[in-house]
Amino acid sequence: MYNSPRNKIKRILESLEHKALTTAEILELMLPVSSGSYKVTKNLLGYMDEPRFDYQKWKRQEQKRFYSLISKLRKDGLIKKRKIGSELWNLTFGGIKKLVILKEKKLNSLPIKEYKKEKSKDLMVVVFDVPEKFKYKRIWLRGQLRTLGFRLLQKSVWIGDFRLPEDFIHDLRELGLLPYTHILKVYKTGSIINF
Repeated sequence: MYNSPRNKIKRILESLEHKALTTAEILELMLPVSSGSYKVTKNLLGYMDEPRFDYQKWKRQEQKRFYSLISKLRKDGLIKKRKIGSELWNLTFGGIKKLVILKEKKLNSLPIKEYKKEKSKDLMVVVFDVPEKFKYKRIWLRGQLRTLGFRLLQKSVWIGDFRLPEDFIHDLRELGLLPYTHILKVYKTGSIINF
């Protein structure tokens, strides 16, 4: 599985949450043990051919990325190095705050639901203007409207002959999107009759 820099930062900060570690110990947590683990996995899955990539080259690249990430965390004031016998890394107050924020983001992730799709005899128009700082919520809203059978009429204006489920309205409220969203029922269709 691909590890984004944010996931790597979170893993490093979590590993330092309760104890100090050396650079080598942190690196060991981030990288697989050996190239043999790849071969064992391939054999268990039934693939008998040799890996097509150079494991040592990949490991060097990952180590280089790791050291760059450690350097960035230190420069950002999230971790600090101290010497007691060997060099150990600790979380700073800023690192603890960042870890709390990263954990909260996971808790506040967007709902993954499949809402019940129900036809309506009236046309519904959903208009929204979600601020850029909530871009991920805007993307979620578009995806849900598309899944519910709505189609794009023009930018941020969606139209469909489907009811909006109570769960969907509840999730809009929970995500704080209701102030940016307007839901209209069309009684006289006019020029949008052929959507």
